[in-house]
Amino acid sequence: MAITFISHSSAETEEDQANADSVRAELIKRLPDFGWQVLVDDNLSAGTDWRSDLYEWLTDCDAAVVLVTRDGLESSWLRREVEILWYRRSVGSPLTIVPVLLKGLTTRELRRSEISRLADLQCILQEDMAGEDLVSLIVDRLGDLGVCADTPAKRSMTTKMEHCLDGVTDRFRLRAMAQALGSEGDWRFPTASEERRRIAHHCLAPVPTDNVPLAVTEVEFFLALDRLDRLISLLLPTWIDPVAVRLLLPGAGQVVATLAGTWTDMARQHIHRASYFSGAYRSEAVPLVAGEAQATEHMEACLAGVRALLRSDDENDLPRKGHVLFLVIDPAGTELGVVGELVRTLIGRFSWLNIIVLTDRDDPADLGAQAGPTLHIPLQPGVESQVKRTSRELDDIRAHHNGHGKDQAR
Repeated sequence: MAITFISHSSAETEEDQANADSVRAELIKRLPDFGWQVLVDDNLSAGTDWRSDLYEWLTDCDAAVVLVTRDGLESSWLRREVEILWYRRSVGSPLTIVPVLLKGLTTRELRRSEISRLADLQCILQEDMAGEDLVSLIVDRLGDLGVCADTPAKRSMTTKMEHCLDGVTDRFRLRAMAQALGSEGDWRFPTASEERRRIAHHCLAPVPTDNVPLAVTEVEFFLALDRLDRLISLLLPTWIDPVAVRLLLPGAGQVVATLAGTWTDMARQHIHRASYFSGAYRSEAVPLVAGEAQATEHMEACLAGVRALLRSDDENDLPRKGHVLFLVIDPAGTELGVVGELVRTLIGRFSWLNIIVLTDRDDPADLGAQAGPTLHIPLQPGVESQVKRTSRELDDIRAHHNGHGKDQAR
């Protein structure tokens, strides 16, 4: 879980203090719902070395919300916290700092204070706003970063996305990419690293497939070809809701699923999206071409796919530890009863094998009879053709880049 530190100081008037306490309490209440662990000095245990704990929080947090009152402008402790946070940013930490100017305070006053560097960031001003409305703005600001780290797999995906974009240092181009992907809000993050985080975390939620080519175009000039390839492979399946396909990940048993599509790459995209692009998930596609000895030919085609998944000449080998393998079967006009019998034979023989059959039928011929209920993944009308078009447009970007862009691998 990502960590937010709330930095604040005491106010002299009861009204200002009550307002600051109300805002802080509402942040503590609401931010965990968005995946943030909140650290604030209210959590310090009696008798602890509180300075040591605070320094540790300041160096570990992923984001910091700095609540500033007029009295806080002269607080030596608030100034020290801001200096520590600012130093982390200066040495390249992807820390996000959100300055919040509470009632009665202006950016002009902030610029004249000893924590004036906060004015270089996009401040949130309370002015006459109610505390709950102010907290909604703060939550939106942090929420637009997508709150990454609630699982190692999500952390892996966002890290890979940020790595692909590492060569893009122009935050204006990154901002344009975020907007092309559909990221809402007019947040202007002051560093390129924060913009890269924004994009990576935004892609944890579904992104309309038609948005992807324009987003890639915004930054492709700055990327070496290998990083462009990786970025495209990460972005292409982001139209899929990752929560809806999590059941594709094997739990206690095998997964047998039907996917309402005709294109084997659709199944691969769903597998990748479900696993957040973990390298331990692989797939092989097998079309069932009818012949004179149909049953034998179908089984041999599937066994060839199994061997390819295992990276072995012997289908009786076992997968490497931690590897999750999917066989994607395209019936290609074969009667679904025949496909059902084939699937039952395969899951009976290979207890580790997961199977996806391309058909719009929910559970044709009891495909999953030996492995429990069959998972069915529907598709919205027309989505397959849209995704194919997106894929072709991205291939065009690759080809153009290879001929005219920065094609030196690094």
